[in-house]
Amino acid sequence: MVDVTNKTFEAVLPQIISEVRAATFLALDAEFTGLLANAAYKADLFDDGPRRYRKLCASMHHFSITQLGLAVFTGEVDSNSYSVSTYNFYLRPHSCASSDPIIACQTSSLEFLQRFNFDFNKWIYEGVPYMNSEEEENLQTELSALFKGTKPVLLSFELTDHLRGVGEWVAMGCEGGTHTVAGVLDTHSQAMLLAAIHNTFAGLWATLQDGQIVVRSVSSDERERLDAEDPGRTQLVSALVERNTGFTRLFRHLVELRKPIVLHNCILDLMLMYKQFHKRLPSSYSTFKSEVHALFPLLYDTKFVAEEMRSKYRDDAIVSKILHKTSLGELHTALRGDLPVLYVPRLHHRPPDNKYSQESVMLHEAGYDAILTGTCFVRMAQLCAMISLPVTAPHRPLSPREHLFTLKEYANKIQVPRSAVSCMVLSGEDRPSKRPPWLLVEGQGRGVRVTPGLVSATLAKYGRLDVQPLNNKSVLVATTSWNCLTNILSSLSSETSLQAKIYSRPRLSPLMHTFILSGAVLSTGLGAWLVYKSFKKSSS
Repeated sequence: MVDVTNKTFEAVLPQIISEVRAATFLALDAEFTGLLANAAYKADLFDDGPRRYRKLCASMHHFSITQLGLAVFTGEVDSNSYSVSTYNFYLRPHSCASSDPIIACQTSSLEFLQRFNFDFNKWIYEGVPYMNSEEEENLQTELSALFKGTKPVLLSFELTDHLRGVGEWVAMGCEGGTHTVAGVLDTHSQAMLLAAIHNTFAGLWATLQDGQIVVRSVSSDERERLDAEDPGRTQLVSALVERNTGFTRLFRHLVELRKPIVLHNCILDLMLMYKQFHKRLPSSYSTFKSEVHALFPLLYDTKFVAEEMRSKYRDDAIVSKILHKTSLGELHTALRGDLPVLYVPRLHHRPPDNKYSQESVMLHEAGYDAILTGTCFVRMAQLCAMISLPVTAPHRPLSPREHLFTLKEYANKIQVPRSAVSCMVLSGEDRPSKRPPWLLVEGQGRGVRVTPGLVSATLAKYGRLDVQPLNNKSVLVATTSWNCLTNILSSLSSETSLQAKIYSRPRLSPLMHTFILSGAVLSTGLGAWLVYKSFKKSSS
């Protein structure tokens, strides 16, 4: 089984947990309902870590994961291979009581999923539910209040009819009998009707059995005993909440087992997983990093690994060629070719006849992309190990543990595309940027009005860049390459209407500037007073 829906999730969950427990590492991938909520949140080269994080938080507020892929890689040392079990989860939050999550969808993202044959019916009709810890706690509190009668139960017309049907069954003389309420299948409706029955009929005891509401007639003594054994229907409330947490239970197992996690270009994946399965995104960038690191102590981003290896071994023509492009599909294609190294591990699927074991390409299906991510990780580890060995060193197959250790220097670092930082470091301070310094572009002459639009249009021919205003007379320009920067500097000479120079960023805080200014004023005043005293003394 590869595709996992709400119909199959409970049955397959124990098997997944067992496989994860024995795994060497886990590869994850996610598909989303949207990427950019507003043009104001667009990434640019001026973004440091905190600024990019604020943009992403604002942009991804209502977007959600529609599909999550989990590939469980288990190393088999004796055969120099990995077995992989893959699961493709369709995810959709379910309503219950006042919990009614909003899902925002971006048209371009839906069209993108449509192009790659995303099954919207499975997502809408059979999506596995999930909740974060705050939503779970709120639902637990609300359902407890409903069953205790401290919060009114609001029933739809359909549920009112079902409650009336229960009343008619009671009126017909139901002593000692049971009654099944048919047609009430979603968690919200079941919770509301169960609470209404509990609070309306003192001689009934309603429970969930095999997903259906079963009502049993009880005596007053038995009702009193049942209430004493389970005050406030806590067991029933817990069962209802557990049904609504769904995939979150598996996520918590992944956290608890602390297996190495591998993703590709994964800032959004991590933020949405944190938001949907853990808790609300924190306002602090550093808090987010430290908490993600606590959830996943050993995490690899294969896009960052590929970019860093390409830079580190840039003098190696073969490595540069293989890692020339780092999008997931292109990277996998390059690494899947004949690597110039020995003992590349083999991969075999469990079960061997699942849909991903075939040659067909299913890019942008989360389960398939999870397999590609894990495969790229293993092959880059083998490549890195072999090119790092001295020529005279004996080559041999690497153990799964050695694959992880080989790429250890790249662990817990996340690629941040088109930004002022080289990466997001989950386990500490972000690394300084490798990008060129910013340029200050000013106009020459009174008639020249410098605007971001004018500068962008003028400089676009030199390469990729971003522009932002500094003041009324100048703008800042950030470039992606040193070549672009030098071309701009050489082209905007003293004879042109625009002039460019390297921008020196102010390094002193406003408080320090105030302190220095105050000191200068005090020193000037003291000096003037001493001169005055000296002059007065000589005059007398």
